[in-house]
Amino acid sequence: MISKILLADDETIFRKTFAKVLQEEGMAVTTVDNGTDAIDAITKQSYAVVILDIQMPGADGIKVLREIMRTRPQTRVIMITAYGSIEMAVEAIKLGACDYVMKPVVFEDILAKIRQHLRYLELQEENQELKRELDGKFDIEQIIGRSEVMQQVFEMIRKVANTKSNVLITGRSGTGKELVARAIHSLGSQNGRRFVVVNCGAIPEGLLESELFGHKKGSFTSATENKKGLFEVAHNGTLFLDEIGYMPMSCQVKLLRAVEQRQIMPVGSTEPVDVDLRLIAATNRDLLREIKEERFREDLYYRLNVVGIHLPTLQERKDDIPLLIEHFIKKYNAEMGKHCVEISDDAMRLLMGCEWKGNIRELENVIERAVIFAEGDVIEACDIGLIGVSGAALSGKNENLRASLKAYEKEQIYRVLNKYDWNKGEAAKALGVGLSSLYRKIDELEMNVRKHKRE
Repeated sequence: MISKILLADDETIFRKTFAKVLQEEGMAVTTVDNGTDAIDAITKQSYAVVILDIQMPGADGIKVLREIMRTRPQTRVIMITAYGSIEMAVEAIKLGACDYVMKPVVFEDILAKIRQHLRYLELQEENQELKRELDGKFDIEQIIGRSEVMQQVFEMIRKVANTKSNVLITGRSGTGKELVARAIHSLGSQNGRRFVVVNCGAIPEGLLESELFGHKKGSFTSATENKKGLFEVAHNGTLFLDEIGYMPMSCQVKLLRAVEQRQIMPVGSTEPVDVDLRLIAATNRDLLREIKEERFREDLYYRLNVVGIHLPTLQERKDDIPLLIEHFIKKYNAEMGKHCVEISDDAMRLLMGCEWKGNIRELENVIERAVIFAEGDVIEACDIGLIGVSGAALSGKNENLRASLKAYEKEQIYRVLNKYDWNKGEAAKALGVGLSSLYRKIDELEMNVRKHKRE
């Protein structure tokens, strides 16, 4: 982010020359030559640093400072004072100014002060971000599961948490890989420091290197200032590389160097930067197959996979489904102000019979919808509404259950159609599907809508 600076001084040569120096440093500079315009400028927008001459026409620096402290107290103010007005500079410090410089101004001196104050603001923002992260802190108790396979996962988390070894978390989409990464961070020595998430599949290849390792001003067209990479941002904390299997080969080479040497090279720099952090990667891809097909580096795989944790699908931990359902009902009761206290046996049998190709994420979506549509304290089978939910299909091993689902879907559609006076457009909206999906579902279920409609 470009730092915004306000320079208020009535000496034309100094103002123009120093503004150019600041712009060359990559800062966005607004200049004014009197106190009245300075007050007007700060009322219109906020500045990171204001450089303020004490003696100015319109309104002196002290008056401008008072207005800044009243309206923008987070702003860092540096006063410029002549030798004879040192007492006013002391008064300015008491009023809230952070620093002062004496005339004639030495550019390097005031630049050093500005950099110091910008760094202070950066650290303040980092501390606020860290506080927000700690307020939403994750731990192992937030991962729901009593099944044997999940107990093995919990044991792995506990053992690896107090080390600094790299961890590779594998598992299909929706199995909770980021939750596990956060639990490792929370239980380990990095707890209390930054947990930085990078989705390697969501950042274009041309930007990924800059995002991870940072860049120097001027290293490419849009690099108007120095930028820290996420490796530096996560220094002394944890960097979570999600969807690592989608990282392009060109970036894998540089990631390998960073992992092996604990050093990064910002784009456009010739000086390496040391980093000390916990590295956790995750993927839903089969990396051994990716290696065989030359889409993933074998040496990088073994560097990342010092400790491997594989998360089971929901099919492999069906004993946990009732626990997860209970957890999600409580969650959405609280969010929506609902009072669902339980789920009916029929509804539970229906949910236990699904494949859940989207795993926990898909189950959560279905329960959220069920809480919305439940008309009483108990979630019934007709509230489940699996139609239109991606991947929620029955396993095919229980034909009676498949037939039950067909009946429940029919019942749900008939009930909603009747509620909306057989207006298919309104019914489709209420069911959360498109109109064409509703027509297709009516055909699939061989529903005689005309016969069923009551005139």
